[in-house]
Amino acid sequence: MSTKVIKPKNRAEEALLTKLLSKMNVDAHLVHEPFPNYDTITAIQDVESGKGTKTANSADLFNKLGINQSIDDNL
Repeated sequence: MSTKVIKPKNRAEEALLTKLLSKMNVDAHLVHEPFPNYDTITAIQDVESGKGTKTANSADLFNKLGINQSIDDNL
């Protein structure tokens, strides 16, 4: 059995391909692979090109990002 990878552009195209393959008696298994959004792709490209920010630990990272890292004593 051979495997063919087809990436439909939208749900309508996916439905059309599924119907077509079933009419041709082709056993098709759809696999939905998640892909990162635009912001994530941009961040990955920035890090790969050396534009990322390095810190010694998580506390330094939170400080650099301006995130208050207070711990609630009541927990």
